[in-house]
Amino acid sequence: MESPSFLPSSSPVPVGPPLLNWAGNYRYSTTRLAQADTTEQVREAVRATDQLKVLGSRHCFNGIADSTQQLLALGAAEQSISLDADARTVTVPASITYGQLALYLHSRGFALHNLASLPHISVAGACATATHGSGIGHGNLATAVRAMEMVLASGEIWGLSQENDGDEFRGAIVHLGALG
Repeated sequence: MESPSFLPSSSPVPVGPPLLNWAGNYRYSTTRLAQADTTEQVREAVRATDQLKVLGSRHCFNGIADSTQQLLALGAAEQSISLDADARTVTVPASITYGQLALYLHSRGFALHNLASLPHISVAGACATATHGSGIGHGNLATAVRAMEMVLASGEIWGLSQENDGDEFRGAIVHLGALG
């Protein structure tokens, strides 16, 4: 299968400068970083690559998001947001940051029950790592998620919801990078 144009070649030779986390104190094991700007590009990358991990805002201090093969960034992915004011729910892309989401919600008279510590942290990354809770009354950011979609290794879109999928949903929402 031919690699999509947005993926670096499968050569083991490094293709760029070292990739570092936001603080500069963690160096990733590969320099192969691709950018996916649409859901279809994510699906294509997953189908075309044997091993990859999605790299969020690089706010991690350890190797949980690391890969020796291929990293995929969603930083410029589609940023469509959909607010259902009556249901008090908002649908967002994985790559949106809490800074962007907070501004959007505030402009419409809404807010989240809790926020990430810095505005550049991605919603998907914070949920995947159970970031920032403050007690039983204000659970971590993943406790606000009601449904999610993810791209499977086959490229198919898989949806789960808190209402319909119970334990499977709870296991997927805080996945620590094990599901994609």
